[in-house]
Amino acid sequence: MIVALCSGQGRTFTALHRVLGERLSDLICDVPTAPVLQRAQELQVPAQCVSRNAFVTRAEHESAILAALGKCKPFAIVALLGYMRILSSEFLSKLQRQWPQAEIINLHPAPLSLYKGAHGLRHAIDCRAPRWGISVHRVTPELDAGPLLSYQTLEVRPTDAFETLRERAHPLEVTAVLDAINKLLKAESESEGKR
Repeated sequence: MIVALCSGQGRTFTALHRVLGERLSDLICDVPTAPVLQRAQELQVPAQCVSRNAFVTRAEHESAILAALGKCKPFAIVALLGYMRILSSEFLSKLQRQWPQAEIINLHPAPLSLYKGAHGLRHAIDCRAPRWGISVHRVTPELDAGPLLSYQTLEVRPTDAFETLRERAHPLEVTAVLDAINKLLKAESESEGKR
């Protein structure tokens, strides 16, 4: 099972649900007004909103996220799909202690070697890169630096605005996430077969 952490529209979440169905078992969102919550309701995916604004400190918010994960169906993967909050090393350590078999992955709309942080596609437009990439990587304490699991490339056209690039990037984001999930599940299955 896969738990999604999202902060926004939920377009990738919705597209993944079309393919994965009930394997995309739960959603946790940190923005009460995010459209992804409505999308989850329409898809009948259990959703929890853990608003970042309801907590004074990052540590308190992250503790609440861990508690929310504890209410989810048993999961093998936590997928950050447009989750616009950097997770601390303390959070990652606690998650690994509580769920040692779980993988945590991040969808990053940029090549890891060229751009870290939010708004990767906007950066591609601003710097007029001729080609750009969509990365899915394991999450580590260092921002957007974990091992790469999947990578897709696309042309940045001279006429592109952010909106047109985003539309062309979206299917590649879905493909990259699915590829990463399949690799992780295959590795898990092979590991179990050797036991």
